[in-house]
Amino acid sequence: MEKKVNGHTADYIKRIAKSLKKNQNISHHEALELASKQNGFHGWKHFQNLLNKSDVATIVNLRTEINQESLKSTNPYRNLLVAGLNEILKQNKDFLHIDKNKHDDEGHIFVELFGYRSVVIWREISYGEISLAVWWKYDHAKHPQANLTGNGRENFRSTSPLANIAHYKKFVGVVVHGWVERETGKYIQGSGGDYITREYSRRGEKAELDKLPCVKPNGFKTEGIFFK
Repeated sequence: MEKKVNGHTADYIKRIAKSLKKNQNISHHEALELASKQNGFHGWKHFQNLLNKSDVATIVNLRTEINQESLKSTNPYRNLLVAGLNEILKQNKDFLHIDKNKHDDEGHIFVELFGYRSVVIWREISYGEISLAVWWKYDHAKHPQANLTGNGRENFRSTSPLANIAHYKKFVGVVVHGWVERETGKYIQGSGGDYITREYSRRGEKAELDKLPCVKPNGFKTEGIFFK
């Protein structure tokens, strides 16, 4: 049994922090602070305090599927991931099928999402699970590390840009990340805003995302069980 605060467990925050630590080359403590703030808390300590005060523990039932028909709307960041995954499927209709002879699949594509230049990035994790990221309103020409050489050059292999987050506002509007399940079903893991990492959102972009039409998934479900 694991306690949750606003739908988030400590393991989930730690998982996001681990990814942030690797991608942004920051300390473990800084990563925990950033992961907590990205999910609506003042910091890691604030999350822990709320967790300790919570009397409600939830059990993850891996056999329970989310009823898609009852969904009234889609979280705007999840909606962005749905749009990104649809674009991958346009170029590779077999993307959601697991090829046992192919491992460590990864890549990126430049696409137009809701009228704006964007990047969709994917990487196979394990058991057919895919790490999926979308950089919305991406302007490569303004990326400070677009034309560098060596390891400093943007390679689109991480869930977030290589540049310092302080520079993001110059070249990207939203950076969002989630996980796609392919083995037990075909869906983006989690429900609503749960298990979707908003790694960056420029001021004013959330309001614009809220106005965008809800995207219909092409051959997969918008939500589903999150595997820990």
